[in-house]
Amino acid sequence: MRWTDEAVEDRQLISCADLQSAIREAVKQFDPECKDFIDVIVEERRPQSRLDANWAIKGVKFGRSDRNKAGQALSVIVARMQGEFALSGERARS
Repeated sequence: MRWTDEAVEDRQLISCADLQSAIREAVKQFDPECKDFIDVIVEERRPQSRLDANWAIKGVKFGRSDRNKAGQALSVIVARMQGEFALSGERARS
């Protein structure tokens, strides 16, 4: 089916650092109790199918944020962003 190929091609390429920053800021804005969220660690992964994202969350630094709310925020935000973004292959600077 042609529409699946188009869906995959519509993902915007993004660097690992920019993706981590976008996720971090989205979680902080999700709820006032998530404002102290520190960061996420994204790793590149080989997709199992053409529709899968080429990245996943490897680790989370919750800081003093409410873990339950930040976890809920992460699940919603990551699911949405995996459909929107693909890693460009640039490595994150540590």
